[in-house]
Amino acid sequence: MKRVILTRLAWTLGILLGVSFVAFVLMRALPGDFAIAATGAQSVAPEVLEGIRRQLGLDRPLIEQYVIWLGKALTGDFGVSFVTRQPVAGTVFDRFIVTFQLALIAAIMSIVMGSITGLASARLRGATDWIVRMVNGVMLAVPNYIVATLIVLLVGLYFPQFAILGYTPFLSDPVGNIAGLLLPALALSLAVSVTVSENIRAAVLEVANQDFVMVARAKGLRRGAVLRDYLIRNALTPVVTATGLKVAALLGGSILVETIFAIPGMGQYLYESINSRDYPVIQAIILLTAAIVVLVNMLVDIAYARIDARVRL
Repeated sequence: MKRVILTRLAWTLGILLGVSFVAFVLMRALPGDFAIAATGAQSVAPEVLEGIRRQLGLDRPLIEQYVIWLGKALTGDFGVSFVTRQPVAGTVFDRFIVTFQLALIAAIMSIVMGSITGLASARLRGATDWIVRMVNGVMLAVPNYIVATLIVLLVGLYFPQFAILGYTPFLSDPVGNIAGLLLPALALSLAVSVTVSENIRAAVLEVANQDFVMVARAKGLRRGAVLRDYLIRNALTPVVTATGLKVAALLGGSILVETIFAIPGMGQYLYESINSRDYPVIQAIILLTAAIVVLVNMLVDIAYARIDARVRL
């Protein structure tokens, strides 16, 4: 297992290097740059634009810019924001804490809802199965930003006493912080819970017909023991895959949800930075997001070995 982890870590470094280079190139391939976005005018003297680019180092060859940025990034220095003139690392970390809270609550909600509905659909069948699958189909077809917009409109209309926009820091008011993130987390978690639910349903139905489950039932084991030790445990492998990938995707899906609920998270910051062509911020957020996705995938592989002894061997 140690060898597997070390190998995955080595692959992680290569993946992050490739992601950083592709993002670096693609951002500068978009029309316009920070010099044009900063002036905010169509008719600006070329000398003014060149002066801004020279000051920020944007007049250098692309490869040279990337090598300089990469050398500083390896030491933990992601540069200074073009817009705020503040160090990028500290600002992105503060925003990441907010997004991490939102994604964590959304992940817990999606796993709980998906597990309950998936098990109910697989074990109860009949009308329950039909209702769960119909609701899952609807939730899967509706994007999370539409769900978020509907939540804001409905809660604002029928429950005006609840504050649905904005963010309360955890240290100043822990209860208010969690309560303020429940609605945006719900909007973010519904599509993920559908994936968890459908995968659990399919996996449980497949494992339920295996010989070892029938033997366990024939031995007279209690239904709870059969469900816990035989059905769920052996059905978890495909579920862990889908859940791990979807939980990692929560970070990307938070961009529009954070914007709708006015949450100062990493997703909203990325959206603002792309509009203003704030390259250092964009690079740092993309690299951090890629690192989290790769880390989640590695944790999924480790979870395989803990769940299924065949994978460990």
